[in-house]
Amino acid sequence: MMPRSIARGLLLVTLSMLILTACQPKETEDASTPTEPAPPQQTDAPSETKNATLIDRGIFLDPAKTEDPDSLLVSRNLYEGLVKLDDNGEIQPGIAQSWEVSDDQLDYIFEIRPDARFSDGSAVTTDVIADNFNRWFDPKSAFHGDGNYPTWLKIFLAFNGERDAEDRAVSQVDGVQKVDSNTFIIHLNRPEPELLNYIAQPAFAILSPTALTNSNYGTRESTIISSGPYVITSWTDEELVLSPNPSYWDATEGEDINFAWK
Repeated sequence: MMPRSIARGLLLVTLSMLILTACQPKETEDASTPTEPAPPQQTDAPSETKNATLIDRGIFLDPAKTEDPDSLLVSRNLYEGLVKLDDNGEIQPGIAQSWEVSDDQLDYIFEIRPDARFSDGSAVTTDVIADNFNRWFDPKSAFHGDGNYPTWLKIFLAFNGERDAEDRAVSQVDGVQKVDSNTFIIHLNRPEPELLNYIAQPAFAILSPTALTNSNYGTRESTIISSGPYVITSWTDEELVLSPNPSYWDATEGEDINFAWK
């Protein structure tokens, strides 16, 4: 029989070994064991369109008939009016290379660039400009259509022929006149000191009357004809790409503008 002191010693050693074994870290899993992949990281846009501006895919590129900010953003690059605003908000020549105002401030007389062209090569004439103004203003115009011109009504208050209770014309605009192949006049009923700032808005850009004969003009199904510095070179389910317009009067080489859908 083992002495009691030796038996107690062996028991202590055994207990110590069990405690040490329990404290050891568990072995790591075999490196060859498959693990579940981490979920993909969400990105703002696919890699090929990371530098693109995000816009709504339902854009409508007839700026006279929409107030949608994304549509007007694109239209500002595609179309140009008689005048435009620079980055500092200052009035600059557009399709009109110069202008003067009559002493009574009721006539704005514009000289039109002889080299103003649409992207299809056709000239931007004073007849074309008159067709655009009458489209916005005159219900009798063949281009007026359904009369949905929200920016015109917001700024110029009424269409041609509308009068108030005292039989005064509601709109500041009395009409427009083609003088000759290079001279165009806007006649006012009363002075409007903000007229140039108003007509610099995208809603009053000059569009091709030929293109406007398409009842779907402004949609992806139509052919967009530009009067401004860019043309559409791609309109797909993934993106909209604008490229410099070689027919623009101030054509310069530049980079494409890329838009991706929100």
